[in-house]
Amino acid sequence: MPQGVVAVVGASGFVGSLLTRALAGAGWTVRAIVPSAVAVDRLRALGYQVALADVRDRRSLDAGLAGCRAAVHLVAILRESGDETYDSVNRQGAGNVAEAIKIAGLDRLIHLSALGAGPSCTRYLRSKWAGEEEVRRSGARHVIFRPSFIMGPGGGSAEQFAQAVTYGPWYPLRLLLGGDSVFAAFANLTPVIPILGSGQARFMPVDHRDLFSAVLQALERDDVLGETFELGGPDVVTFDQIMDTVAEVLRLRRWKLHIPGGVASMIIRIFSVLPNPPIMPDEYETLQVDNVCDNTNAVQTFRLSLRPFAMSLRDALQGSVSSGGLVGGE
Repeated sequence: MPQGVVAVVGASGFVGSLLTRALAGAGWTVRAIVPSAVAVDRLRALGYQVALADVRDRRSLDAGLAGCRAAVHLVAILRESGDETYDSVNRQGAGNVAEAIKIAGLDRLIHLSALGAGPSCTRYLRSKWAGEEEVRRSGARHVIFRPSFIMGPGGGSAEQFAQAVTYGPWYPLRLLLGGDSVFAAFANLTPVIPILGSGQARFMPVDHRDLFSAVLQALERDDVLGETFELGGPDVVTFDQIMDTVAEVLRLRRWKLHIPGGVASMIIRIFSVLPNPPIMPDEYETLQVDNVCDNTNAVQTFRLSLRPFAMSLRDALQGSVSSGGLVGGE
């Protein structure tokens, strides 16, 4: 059984909430690193140590990581807001965590990047690649994972897909105004899912349990240090197929309406001025290109038996689904 304290930087988010449970279940003492006091009481009630630190502030990281054996870094933003930019959070934040770990003498850093990260892609994925480069340059002992969409209960991609299917063309208004039951009823009267673009880009959603199995091993195996592992699920599915599978799981009848690229771009520009837009231009660009990988290295190295997409999606939405879509909204 593992001995020592593992810090989870970004413990209060969707992935962090699931990972802290997995780590505690595997015998680790968990220190939840969070940027504000909002989730402190909840995390302490779960039996975790808690430290306040912002990835943009090296001094707070130094204090938060002191005494830990290892760390898992999860913090990243999908959308920029004010001084929270891709560069300050996704790139420099990763660098700050890696440098703090190196100076504090922690055994290793497990860094979660994103499938498709590279120097020639969307701004978000470029920032994730830049964060990887900061980790590599730091000299900290590390393992980098590039997961696809992570499927799990309580949020993330599965919840977003389910919201889009449940509320259909009313999804933007539901985000802006609330009113779950009202807009769900409207959606049943207009059972259409607007698909921006062709819907033919291919993806490999991965179950959180498969990713965490690899992360738990990477925390203790020296033979994987310095490596970067791409990890998607076993099924290659188009965006259209994802929407069809979500509708099937939710037991909703929906038809897909494809919106051509030029019109879609105009709609997204309009959405971008809303307080809580359903999609931003960079996200749209990411969803228009294939995001797949060869799983062989990760599967063989960590002896993974990957869960099929339909099973993973059903498990992620279990308890949130009624005979007519989502229960309780978000």
